[in-house]
Amino acid sequence: MQEGDRVTRVLVTGAEGQLGSRLVELGARRKTLRIVGLDQTDLDITNPSSIQKALSRHIPDVVVNAAAYTSVDLAESEQECAFAVNGAGVKHLAEACRQNQGALIHVSTDYVFGEVERVPLCPSELTGPLGVYGASKLEGEEAFLASGVQGTVVRVAWLYDARGSNFLTTMLRLADKHGRLKVVNDQHGVPTSAPALAEALLDLAERGQDMPQGIRHYAHAGHTTWHGFASAIVGHAGLDVPVEAVTSDAFPTAATRPAWSVLDGAPLHQEMGWAFESWQNALAACWKLREEG
Repeated sequence: MQEGDRVTRVLVTGAEGQLGSRLVELGARRKTLRIVGLDQTDLDITNPSSIQKALSRHIPDVVVNAAAYTSVDLAESEQECAFAVNGAGVKHLAEACRQNQGALIHVSTDYVFGEVERVPLCPSELTGPLGVYGASKLEGEEAFLASGVQGTVVRVAWLYDARGSNFLTTMLRLADKHGRLKVVNDQHGVPTSAPALAEALLDLAERGQDMPQGIRHYAHAGHTTWHGFASAIVGHAGLDVPVEAVTSDAFPTAATRPAWSVLDGAPLHQEMGWAFESWQNALAACWKLREEG
């Protein structure tokens, strides 16, 4: 980095979460960025005055919103809370960023889709959430677009990491506890590495207001089922644990899951000049982080 080169000030909301913690950790390694991570105590996106206070103090060029209500099943009975965070919260944040002449990167979800054609999904695909969580996230997207803020809505699916609480760590825990796994094989998607996604979002942030505008999809190449993903995890762990394929009926849930969540990540990778690696290679890279501690 040369003297006089621009440093982009980036504020990360939800900094103690799975994605937020990776953004702060990996962003701190980039000389082109100055990262500040705030948790709900320091920046409550449901509170406009809390947002304005944080933006006035840190004066970010870009805000990356990793704060979200993510309890898919609980959302069915906690509708007000889900919409307060995922809908109104995004509206408050987008309007504040626009007023402060900053850009916003907002992380959304495949759950905005419902019954769709079984092809890789592009951002223009018609939405149709099957539950409260998806509906609340869709409201947030719409609020973002209506606000006029500069920036990108990035939809992702099946996010996991080598640490914390997520599908990967849950499968390892259950395999150790039961010595066998039963995993649904009729839901299709693209497992998405949180460290890889964090690096991608940081690349977007480095562009400031010159980042792609509107809705984009981030996903690795290829797709699988939860059963396929679990089998790959067991393989990396070197476990002699049978993984039985079952239908979704075997695990009734309060919220209906999309049967097809295969997002098309190729266009954004091409737009940004990223290598379009397979979900299997992304898993291997994430697993290496686990082994490195």
